[in-house]
Amino acid sequence: MEPQPPRHLRAATPAPGRGRRIGLIVVVMLALAGGAGVAVAQTTRGRAPSTNAVASSTVPPTTAATTTTVAPPRTATIAFGGDVLIHSPVWKAAATPNGYDFSPMFAPLSPVLTAADVAICHLEVTLARPEEPLSSYPRFRAPAALATDLAEAGFDGCSVSSNHALDFGPQGVVATLDALDAAGLQHVGTARTPEENQLAARYDAGGIAVAQLSYSYGFNGFTRPAGQEWLADQIDPALILRDAAAARAAGAEVVIVSLHWGNEYNHDVTAAQQQVADALAAVPGAVDLVMGTHAHVVQPISKVGSMWVVWGMGNLLSSNSTSCCPKDTVDGLVVTVGIGDLGARGAGAGVTSVAVTPTWNERRTFRVLPTAATVADGTAPDLVADLRASYARTMSAVLALGGAEIGVVPVPAMPG
Repeated sequence: MEPQPPRHLRAATPAPGRGRRIGLIVVVMLALAGGAGVAVAQTTRGRAPSTNAVASSTVPPTTAATTTTVAPPRTATIAFGGDVLIHSPVWKAAATPNGYDFSPMFAPLSPVLTAADVAICHLEVTLARPEEPLSSYPRFRAPAALATDLAEAGFDGCSVSSNHALDFGPQGVVATLDALDAAGLQHVGTARTPEENQLAARYDAGGIAVAQLSYSYGFNGFTRPAGQEWLADQIDPALILRDAAAARAAGAEVVIVSLHWGNEYNHDVTAAQQQVADALAAVPGAVDLVMGTHAHVVQPISKVGSMWVVWGMGNLLSSNSTSCCPKDTVDGLVVTVGIGDLGARGAGAGVTSVAVTPTWNERRTFRVLPTAATVADGTAPDLVADLRASYARTMSAVLALGGAEIGVVPVPAMPG
């Protein structure tokens, strides 16, 4: 099958009959225009139109009814995935005689992603140019084919500020963003120029203008060259609030901030995470939603003031093994956030719902499996025990700070 471009790059396809409806609308508009002094020839079935521009006095004048149509509230969904961290076992498993192919790993998850109006990943690694060697921990550089396969799976863009964003310096930043551009994926969090750094990622989600920003707690000891701090965005609440205000001024109705933060392998929210969230929430309406990454295990979902916070989504695709890491690193989330008008059109848009799809990253094949749906469809009977255990761990972490009370739900729920 020929690869399809991401949805935000696809040309709109007119609905069947749209041209006929437009023609009818034009005719009606012209007819209504007669009251404004525009002569319109009238036709009657079985009779030729009159050549007289003045209506016969024997025909009573008609008055067009005036109606007011209230546009329905806008609604849309945005799906977010956790860390895409390509260790060497992952890219070796994706190797083929013709290059690298990660698509089988994402294929089970694709229906979840494509069901949303927009889907956004978190890319934690840099991407290689064809002549550059691949690399794994502690400095990550993955095949550029990963970008194409993320797009084909259904992602429309990625946040890219992480502790590995500067693993290969400015040239790594440029190579990564070039690969994402070539795949048609939007990106935010690193930049090739100061001007690019000023731009949020922008998405049209069901007619709602969405802006995304991305920041990391640090860069594993690598520093941004003096005068080139724009290469990668670092967490600073004052900076984030300024960027969020700029995004609003540029037309964003919903502002999402992706934060690479927290303690690795720890489900608990740290004091540092809480301090940042408190600072952002202290300015009501500045940020609608925070999406967290980096811990490599799932963390809770809660609200700080009116701001939704997904503290950590765990891993989407990685190879953290039990030799180094807890078994929970196979667990992850796709978080599908509903957004929409919060009242009448023009009164503001925001987050209306949060649903979670727990995932499990099978280490043998690195397939990303939606746990409940895979159990329900019966395609992996040998994995049912692992999938159920993963789902239970994930939902326990997600709801640990009162997620159920604020309406966080699993979609679908695990079958009984």
